[in-house]
Amino acid sequence: MRRASASWSCWRHKRQGVGAVMVWGRHRDTPELTQIALPVFSYGRYPAGPVRLDEQEPSALVSARFGACLVTRDDIVFGDDDGVVFVAASQAGEVLAAARQIGEVERDQARKIQAGQTLRQQTAFSEYLARRAAEPSYTFRRHLRRIGGAIEE
Repeated sequence: MRRASASWSCWRHKRQGVGAVMVWGRHRDTPELTQIALPVFSYGRYPAGPVRLDEQEPSALVSARFGACLVTRDDIVFGDDDGVVFVAASQAGEVLAAARQIGEVERDQARKIQAGQTLRQQTAFSEYLARRAAEPSYTFRRHLRRIGGAIEE
C-alpha cells in the first residue's frame, strides 16, 4: 500500500480546519506545502519520503508525543518560523504575558541599539567582567538580575 503524499494529507487537514502540522521527524513535498500555506513544523526536509511505516499508536488521535512532551487536547501549541512551544491551556495566559514582556524588552533593546547604545553598554558588560574576575561564581544571569536587565525569569 502506498502512503499518501504530505501535500495531499495537508490539503485534507487544512479543509478540516487544522491550523498547522507538526512532524516528529522530517517532511517532504515542500514546494506543494508552501502553496497550501499550512504551516509545517519538522526537523527539516527529506525528499525521499518515509523509509518505514510504523503502526499507528492507539492514542494517536487523542495525544501526540514529541520527544519528552506529551501533547493532549488540554494543551495549546504556539508556532512560528523558529519552532513550536507546547503550553498547558491552564497556563497559557501566564506564558503569553511573559512572552509579551520579553518581546517588549527585546524591542526596547533593539531601539536602543539603533540609537547607538550597544547591548554591551545596556547590560553593563564591562562591569560584569570586572566583578566576575574578582568573584568567579558571579554569573551573567545574576548580573542581569542585579541591574534589572533579566528578561527570562
